[in-house]
Order: sequence, then structure tokens, then C-alpha cells
Amino acid sequence: MKGQKFLKVTSILMIIGGVIGVIAGIIAILGISALAALMETSEGTGLLYASSTIVTLASVIQFVAGIKGISACNAPQKAAACIKWGVIIAVLSIISMIIGLVAGGDFSITSLILNLLVPGLYIYGAIQVKNGSQE
Repeated sequence: MKGQKFLKVTSILMIIGGVIGVIAGIIAILGISALAALMETSEGTGLLYASSTIVTLASVIQFVAGIKGISACNAPQKAAACIKWGVIIAVLSIISMIIGLVAGGDFSITSLILNLLVPGLYIYGAIQVKNGSQE
């Protein structure tokens, strides 16, 4: 079926990225807590907590989307849901970048492209599977 391998590969990448992101998000949240404890104040950590929480949430969603993408390879009627999952992940990536900019980070077009690359390819694969099943 058209796009099936494409969706499967990007789904596996999403699962791997999701697991790594959840681990990194938890470490970041624990690190912020340790930093606040060492400084004996939690002032100014709100934005850091928000950003780390969004990264962790987006990683969990990315993991779930990867699993759903693998199941959509065998059941093309599920591909439309994968498109929605991919859009959600792309939006959360953009929100995370905006929070980083508000916190004083630098904008990088390369970072934006890399953050949207796998979700974009995932959406493309899901569209191919969806259109391949309608033929």
C-alpha cells in the first residue's frame, strides 16, 4: 500500500523521540526542582516548569502518535486520526519554541525545521496511507 513503509518508519522515529523526550522532560523537571532547592527560592522557575511540562506532554503525545501510526499501517481507516495527531505534535513544537523565545532563547530556523521535520513527514505518510486506501 502506498505510504505504508513511510508511515511505519516515521512512527518508529516518533516512538523513539517520544521516549527520549519523556526521559529528558522528567530530568528537566527534577533539575529545575533541584535548582530551586539549592537557590532556596522558586522565584523565576514558573516558565521553566511550564516549558518542561509542555515538552514532556508533547513527548507523551508523540509516543502515542507513533503507536497509532504503526497500527494505521495495517488499518488505513485509522490514518485520518494520525493526521490529527501529527498536527497536534507540530503545534506543540511551535508552542514550545515560542515559550523558549519568551524565556530569552534565540530563534533558529534550523531548529524550527528540525522540530517540524518528523511530524511533517509523519503527516505526509498518513496522508499517503489514507489516499492509498481510497483508491
